This record gives sequence, C-alpha cells and structure tokens, in this order.
Amino acid sequence: MQDLNRKIRIKGIQYGVVLGVSIFLLNLFSYFLMTKVNTPLWMTAFSPLIFTNLLPIVIAILLCLHLREKIGGYWTLRQAASGVFMMFFTSYIIFFFSMIVYSKVIDPAMGINIENKIEAVKAAIRRNQNTSGQHIREETAALRKDFNERQQSGAWGYVQSFGIVVLLLFLASLIFGALFKNEELVRVPSNKNQI
Repeated sequence: MQDLNRKIRIKGIQYGVVLGVSIFLLNLFSYFLMTKVNTPLWMTAFSPLIFTNLLPIVIAILLCLHLREKIGGYWTLRQAASGVFMMFFTSYIIFFFSMIVYSKVIDPAMGINIENKIEAVKAAIRRNQNTSGQHIREETAALRKDFNERQQSGAWGYVQSFGIVVLLLFLASLIFGALFKNEELVRVPSNKNQI
C-alpha cells in the first residue's frame, strides 16, 4: 500500500511537470494572440478565457484519468486527492517560475503590453456600447490604478498569493479526487447454505 501511495505521488509530480509546461505554453500563446497578432476584438477578449482557463482544465482532466490508469485504475479518495495535489502543486511551481523568468528576462514589457491591450479592448467594447468618452476615461483610469497597485504589492504580495493558491490547489485536488476516485469493489462471499 505504501508503495502504491509513493508511486501515485511520484506520477503526480511527473504529470505536474507536463501540466505546468502546458499551462505556461498556453499562457504564452494567449499573450501573443492578444498583443502581437492583429486579432478581432472578440478573439482578444475571449482568448485568455479559452487558453488560460478552459484548456488547462481539459488537460488536467485528461492527465487525472491517465494518472489513474497508470497506477492500475483504482485509487481511494485520499490517494486520488494526494496524486492530484502533487500534480497541481508541481504544475503551479513550474508555471510560476517560468512566467517570472519569461516576464523578467525574456520580455520585460509583457505586463505593460497586457495592460495596454486590456485597456484598449475594454475601451473598444464600451465605445461599441455607445458609452460616453468621460465614462471610458474614468474606467481606464480605475483599471490603470488597479494595475499599479498590483505591481507595487512586492514580495509580501507574492507570499500572500502563494498561500492562497496553495489553499485553492488543495480544494481543487479534493474536488478532482472526488470526481476521479475509483475504489475497487470488495465482494463479500455469500453463504448460500445459511437460512
């Protein structure tokens, strides 16, 4: 039993690497689609939802099913939650540090590019809704203020967000574990001679 639990955690870490790299690449693709390619307004608005939320969930589901299959097809809720948590935690660490390296070393203007694109898309949506120019400028200023506050949060902001993310990963692993658990049925032999 201990060997199985250890195997589940090790496989969870291995699949977490795959999930983390996948999420990082999907985020980069979404970033390039939003900021570097001249895409329609709807695609710019919905690409983060598709590439940073929906597709990672689909990949996580597929990896959970594959992980369960790799360990023999049966695991308890505790084993499932443990393996899924290791997968999610590893993927978060890989994604987090990959994004820091990319945004600080490779493309330091990434944050500014995303902020500018979000402001432009929001303003274009408001113009299509016939919103007044004054209201659009006020919303843009509030959005810029929010961006600036996030940037000034510093190291303490990272620590706080890390703690919150670990808690959310634990809750998500419990949910995924409950969804994907598959306990082996135990058959009790029936005694037909008994009255």
